[in-house]
Amino acid sequence: MPVDLSPSLPASTTLDIVWCDFGGVLTPHLDGAVGHIVDASGVAWSVLMDAAAHVAEDLGVTGLGPLELGLISQAEWGARMEDALPADVASLVNLGRWDEYWYRNRPVNTELLAELNRLSAAGVRIGMLTNSVAEWEPHRARMLAGVDVFDAFVRSHEIGLAKPEPRIFAHADLQLHPEGGRVVLIDDIVANCEAADAHGWTGIHHVSTKATVATLRALIPME
Repeated sequence: MPVDLSPSLPASTTLDIVWCDFGGVLTPHLDGAVGHIVDASGVAWSVLMDAAAHVAEDLGVTGLGPLELGLISQAEWGARMEDALPADVASLVNLGRWDEYWYRNRPVNTELLAELNRLSAAGVRIGMLTNSVAEWEPHRARMLAGVDVFDAFVRSHEIGLAKPEPRIFAHADLQLHPEGGRVVLIDDIVANCEAADAHGWTGIHHVSTKATVATLRALIPME
């Protein structure tokens, strides 16, 4: 199971690589972004997700898979979403511009970034492993402007693989080759942490910055 606290992590194990998710980890919990979409569209989240499920099913995937796997553009996805809404429901905004509302006023987690910088200075390699969408990347680039802590990026839409698919972890290993120490994934989704564990990594389920930083500091204590 993914770890939330540090006692189960042997102090003798060297920390080699930390892979970090973006949304919900380097940003606040996704509830805020959900609220922006609901408020802008005037459509309940459950109704939006039902429509998204129909769009995904038509393409043989689930959830936001059409976007995260790069199968269709956000503009096409938004049009399909609007077509999939119930006949008596209409979005107040163009759902093909989902990113504009999803990233509205979203701050970056500077506290966790500072911890990743601390680990990097201690010799730990840092990567970003994220289920991403092409049209979302400009927002992420803006939020991370001036941040140079990451040694590698694995973005789902670029490779057609998304967490918790096991092959994405193997792909990440090819980007930052493990050297015998512990490889960690920080992620807000339990299933992704469990998949990382199954791959031989250590999943840290991110429930708060305080808890995640405490776990990381147990792996490489402050001098």
